[in-house]
Amino acid sequence: MSASSICFSLIIVLFTILLLYRIRRLKPRIAGVGSQRMCPSCGLITSRLKACCLECGNPFTAVTPVLEG
Repeated sequence: MSASSICFSLIIVLFTILLLYRIRRLKPRIAGVGSQRMCPSCGLITSRLKACCLECGNPFTAVTPVLEG
């Protein structure tokens, strides 16, 4: 192999590594993903800032762990 083909191969490998690193680093940024929740009664998606469902009025309560014993 000549020196020019080795150099060209190294440039291609470097370009591929940089491209894969950039693709892996990119994450879709969706605004407000964590700011919504679904009502367990009617299934309406409601803001986390609301205390009750806008459709059925069911109050949102915190999930409490069930202790067995």
